Amino acid sequence: MLHRTPLSAQSFVRSLSKIWLALLVFSSIVGASAQAHAYPWMIRHGYSQCTQCHVDPSGSGPMTQYGRAMGELIMRTHYDWEPPPDEDAKTGQFLFGLLNLPDELGLGGDVSLLSQTTKVDHVELERSLIWMQIEGNAAVQTGRFVASGSLGYSPQGALGATLTRGPDSNLISREHWLGLWLDDGHNVLLRGGRMNVPFGVRSIEHTLWARVYTHTDINDAQQYGLSATFMGDKYRAEVQGIVGNFELRPDIYRERGYSAYCEVLPTSRLGVGASSRIVHVDLDTSLLRAEWRHAHGVFSRWATGWDPLVLMTEWDYVFESPRYLPRRTGVVGYLQADIEPTQGLHFMATGEANDIGVGAHPGSWGGWLSYDWFFAPHADIRLDNLFQSLGSTSGRTTALSLLLQAHVYL
Repeated sequence: MLHRTPLSAQSFVRSLSKIWLALLVFSSIVGASAQAHAYPWMIRHGYSQCTQCHVDPSGSGPMTQYGRAMGELIMRTHYDWEPPPDEDAKTGQFLFGLLNLPDELGLGGDVSLLSQTTKVDHVELERSLIWMQIEGNAAVQTGRFVASGSLGYSPQGALGATLTRGPDSNLISREHWLGLWLDDGHNVLLRGGRMNVPFGVRSIEHTLWARVYTHTDINDAQQYGLSATFMGDKYRAEVQGIVGNFELRPDIYRERGYSAYCEVLPTSRLGVGASSRIVHVDLDTSLLRAEWRHAHGVFSRWATGWDPLVLMTEWDYVFESPRYLPRRTGVVGYLQADIEPTQGLHFMATGEANDIGVGAHPGSWGGWLSYDWFFAPHADIRLDNLFQSLGSTSGRTTALSLLLQAHVYL
């Protein structure tokens, strides 16, 4: 006769599972110390490449002087009582033009504050106020030489980028690298240092499952290594040899391998690409096993025939193989629609899903409704409404989150 677990024990296991899922949802948002923003929807303005506006040719991090000018001209809302904007407007420059910088030097900084409310089934309502980002950055570009770095303070989270070793209240540096352009046209760049991992769509919603399960978020998942970037009118590509995240100690926890993407641009309003990432870690922190981690997928950005609408999507196959344990496999991805009915005001709808697990693991799905308003020079405010249906072997749990963010950059 088969022995059945008593109902009370089953309920206890389900409760533990739901609490664990709640902690997962909460910690993924608490760890959301946002990186300097890169917006893949800029393709609607004909900016299919990132190097015009960012020092990092794959986007995010410090902006170029041209990027600052575009932020003032085409990203924020303008009002009737303002003078007509121009590329030399001081409001778009560092510190609103109060400090004149040489052309070779770029300085910047970001401050972001998040108000978060989260409700998970059978778990008490969570409310918190989080400093997501308190960070400065600098970049130097002279001739073929380029260097970039950031330094900030994190009251909590971003532990993968910490320079100090406390459980919270740490100094952090997400990026610091040196690079050399190999040609006068700045089409091939070699870099070394700590960099964002090249993979998929570099979106600011770094708690998307596509970013979490592929280990490619821009919060604190940067890796040290060597990178080569290639750019042309109709393509862009980057490959990084990963030697590990040196902020993780000891060395046994660090990943080694590669990550790469390539995007083909048939027109300035359409990009289609593929990504690949394979790394090995000697000791996975949760499974305490050596593990191979694979992620391979496709992505696309499309500025549709209706000018206000941009569609972005990414789907990845994830394969994780811990030694002596069952493999964890599945697909993760999302589809996002960004609508800009008037300059500076964005409405976004995002659907995401994943079925990553062992065996017949139940899938999870979620939806985002978001609003982002670039209402003033160097400032925007964003509201995200999230619903998640989380599948597990012990049942299904739903989670609701409301996020209100204020962001200012120098």
